Amino acid sequence: MSGFTAVIYKNKKAIPSLKAFSTRRDYEKKMICRTEETDKFSVQQLTNEKFLNDKVFEQDEAYFIGIEGVIFNLNEIILKENLINKNTFSVLKQLYTNYGANFVELLRGDFSGFIYDKKADSWLLFTNQTGSKRIFIFENSDYLFFASDLKQIASLMSELDIPRKLNIDAAYSILTSGFMLNEISYIEGVTKLLPGCYLEHKNGKSNITNYFHLQNIKQTTDTKEQIIEKVDALFRQAIKREFEKDKEYNYRHIATLSGGLDSRMTVLMAHKMGYTDQLNFTFSQANYLDEQIAKQIAIDHRHEFMFQALDGGNYLRNVDEIVSYNDGMILFSGGAHVLKSCKNLNFDDYGLVHTGLIGDAVLGSFLTKPYTTKPVLAASVYSSKLIRKTEKYIASVQQNYESEELYKFYGRAFMGAMNGNYYLDVFSQSVSPFLDIDFLSYCYSIPENLKYKQEIYIDWIAQKNKEFANYPWEKTGVSPLISLNNKKYFALGYYKRMSLKFFDKLSGKMKSGMNPLDYWLEENKVLAQTFVDYFEKNLELVEDEELRNDCKWLFEKGNWGERIQVLTLLSAIKLHFS
Repeated sequence: MSGFTAVIYKNKKAIPSLKAFSTRRDYEKKMICRTEETDKFSVQQLTNEKFLNDKVFEQDEAYFIGIEGVIFNLNEIILKENLINKNTFSVLKQLYTNYGANFVELLRGDFSGFIYDKKADSWLLFTNQTGSKRIFIFENSDYLFFASDLKQIASLMSELDIPRKLNIDAAYSILTSGFMLNEISYIEGVTKLLPGCYLEHKNGKSNITNYFHLQNIKQTTDTKEQIIEKVDALFRQAIKREFEKDKEYNYRHIATLSGGLDSRMTVLMAHKMGYTDQLNFTFSQANYLDEQIAKQIAIDHRHEFMFQALDGGNYLRNVDEIVSYNDGMILFSGGAHVLKSCKNLNFDDYGLVHTGLIGDAVLGSFLTKPYTTKPVLAASVYSSKLIRKTEKYIASVQQNYESEELYKFYGRAFMGAMNGNYYLDVFSQSVSPFLDIDFLSYCYSIPENLKYKQEIYIDWIAQKNKEFANYPWEKTGVSPLISLNNKKYFALGYYKRMSLKFFDKLSGKMKSGMNPLDYWLEENKVLAQTFVDYFEKNLELVEDEELRNDCKWLFEKGNWGERIQVLTLLSAIKLHFS
């Protein structure tokens, strides 16, 4: 995976040439490797060849700074702060000098990073406001490790004879939610730096500060008309930030596109703003609405179009390879289609992979009521069959969130929905304008009654971008403009879409979606047997007897989605503990 691996020595002498710094998985062998080793620390960055001016790994007599990812608003900051030296290292150094650790609040983009202050002998580790670039941390009396990849932490622990123990809460979290709900990882004592946080390490001690949180955003008093105007303006700003980054590096534009609203908003708003040279790519079951709608949008706007058929699910076959990209921290089936598509694309001429990630959530889909409600136990749970085993853990996480929407953002969105990014980032860099923190923050401030059932989303399209609604919405089969009112009952497309949903529900197996797992695995006996064989071969890796029995029960009694939860856990244990 792209990112950092680092060892900071506290009470041990530096160890040169650690194996964890030289071992490469196949897809990492093509990456750029930058390494700095001293008697106090060893730091390495593995990254793809794109956006290297943003990906600082540089030092002078005062500071050593590393950035993984892209920062969109550097030029905005240079103008606002009236900075003379405009290279990324100098800008970040000046911001840190002026604002200290809180300079991170000023940055916009998809990034994580560190700053080592040589004079103070102190470290600052940080991730962006949504945590889209991961940093895992382990600390004891002898070392502080940080890495973008949990596997790297596990390798360092193994090499330095530090015991590793499976975190049982993490195991049951993958068997219920399908991802980790908070900072925990599979390894006890190894945590993930949460969204909007930074860690300061000095004099052998570490302290974590939350510099950004959605809970601190106050509800707007703007009128509905003002809200729509601001939503449109902020979305345009987010689009401009992303697509201008492509132009800065002379890259062409590439964007995912489906039959939903979110990717459509990204693609068509960019086109509307003049970013017309696009390659749109889609992945779904062949001839499903996602392919049909996306293809028509691309044709009508003269964009290039590529389609990856997912029929049969054979792209899921290599469980361990797929899990190696996301550490098993999220269901491997959730991003495997992205990996399959990326392997068939040549990214040489293209820049950021523009997506519509979590657009529906940002504009209301996380709400189950038109007012503030507390999170419930089953919120964001993928499977409830073993939920009794996670009740205490889930409750301990939920008590930190005042609302259902907030809990889902910091769980399902920031911890789960980022899954595809970890695959895309190997080839390029994945971004979404809906994750632009200025856009996201304002949308979070919109009253629940306006966001409920995505009403404000539809109104935004109707009033500012009506032409985007010329194509059906995959969710309803008709234009989004009539999807929430009685006019849909007079449209044939609505009944066609609802009939598919009805027969899916009747059969108990979804056949009409983008990736209908149960249907595929009912038909694809070879793939089904591959999964059964994997389960039987690797179940013995689970040392805890109760957990092993629960895995066996869930695999035998569950549907194929739940079986994939079990396989994700088995592969993760194999990856981090073997």
